[in-house]
Amino acid sequence: MNKSRLRQLALARRKNVSERIFVLLNEELQQEFMDFITSFQQPRVIMSFQPIVERKEVEMEAIHDTLWKLGHQLCFPRVEGEDSMLAYFMNKKDTFITSDWGIQEPNPLTNTKTPSEAIDLMIIPLLAFDAHGNRIGYGKGFYDRFLMDCRPDALKIGVCLDEAVQRIDDVETHDIPLDLCITPTGIHLFDGFYQKNPFDSEY
Repeated sequence: MNKSRLRQLALARRKNVSERIFVLLNEELQQEFMDFITSFQQPRVIMSFQPIVERKEVEMEAIHDTLWKLGHQLCFPRVEGEDSMLAYFMNKKDTFITSDWGIQEPNPLTNTKTPSEAIDLMIIPLLAFDAHGNRIGYGKGFYDRFLMDCRPDALKIGVCLDEAVQRIDDVETHDIPLDLCITPTGIHLFDGFYQKNPFDSEY
């Protein structure tokens, strides 16, 4: 199935999911994420995101609190201009500002820009993904462009309340796949993860 159709289906499912099921899916995904992230003993620079509540994106507050308690540095994306996205370091006490798109973003006047090469791990919101780690977002391409500037060894983690589809038909050569994806039912590992082998190195 192509990206456009998969995006439509994912948005429809998300819109129609009941509040009770949404809460349960989030709780299960958060637990899977916690189990995974505690495997990393050394503090990392991690880029995460603030969910868009109206779009029923994965709830991240508990995950962020855990990451800060474990000593990781967190940074968050901010859209600048029509097609650029940058990251900024933030502490737990820092305040987000609301963008024109209704997204909670760092304040560039009070937060420090994060060099893309400093990021060790990225948590990426998804609408859908396939069994090979190819991902579907909202189609604006911000993450695609941002990932091109990041280190090749930076770990790309998707979080998605839906499970994988078998294949996305119209993957393009410039699309950068995930290394793993965390869903309510578990952790999906892809080729990039095994190539980086983070648990057997000083990653």
